[in-house]
Amino acid sequence: MLNKLHDRYPGSQLQFKKPDFSFNSDLYWFHHEESGQWLGIPVQEVSADSLMVLKSLFEFHDSSIHLAPAAQAWFQYLFSNGDHPSFAKDVPYRLVQFKMSEGEWIREDMEAAFRGFFEKDITILWNGEVTGVIIEEGKDSLAEEEFLAVSNALESDFFVKTAFYIGIPNKAGIQLHKLFKEEQLLFEQASSLLPAERVLNFEKLFPSLITGHLDVFLKKSLLSRLSLLEEDPELLHTIKVFLQNSSNVSLTAKKLYIHRNTLQYRLDKFTEKTGIQLKDFNSALTVYLACLLIEQT
Repeated sequence: MLNKLHDRYPGSQLQFKKPDFSFNSDLYWFHHEESGQWLGIPVQEVSADSLMVLKSLFEFHDSSIHLAPAAQAWFQYLFSNGDHPSFAKDVPYRLVQFKMSEGEWIREDMEAAFRGFFEKDITILWNGEVTGVIIEEGKDSLAEEEFLAVSNALESDFFVKTAFYIGIPNKAGIQLHKLFKEEQLLFEQASSLLPAERVLNFEKLFPSLITGHLDVFLKKSLLSRLSLLEEDPELLHTIKVFLQNSSNVSLTAKKLYIHRNTLQYRLDKFTEKTGIQLKDFNSALTVYLACLLIEQT
């Protein structure tokens, strides 16, 4: 019976495992005891009359009660195309998506850990067992380095890896919702393009998106000119870190745990064999894209 209802409601979810009602809080859940099936139907797709009938036929769970009213309003706005929260202030809001590795951690403990890093109150929404979004209000938001510290602390304390995608601040309204939908797609692509990165934003991801969408001719042309980097992984890593750190020799040597002279030797070796001057902006950009392309292939 639930199979037919699943076909009738396009946005519904059908499963045999009992759902965690604290997630997907925009769903009505119905349980068919004989088959063991659970069907989650988006709240906005169920009329009052249909809900009454379904509640009489199946065991009923309203997952929306698990969120506070303010959080529920944000959830409807971001994930269910609802109106922007009426209580939202006339200030920019920044949406920071997160994705965690699976483990034995408890959601409430993780939320408490998140809040400990923020001076202001934040809203935390979960749209999956290991994914969600942090809503920051106004100015004085956490910097990229601070999110990296959060990720390192969570890995140390909970043995869980966490990646963040920092969105563009905007006032609550159509534009913020549109940006969030775009950023969700970008975060998904970042998981495959930059799996080792723990803190991402559009600027950090964009070069990898470019290399990932180059046509075959441009890929071959780029790689043929910088085959040296393919043949020497150590040099590849050195050049990439050097360019990521604004061509700062001291900082790069520190990041790589090598002496400045060792770094300079590798840079000279690259220039000697390729004829490319990394001080030139266009050359540096081209080499950096080559580094990303080689890592993707």
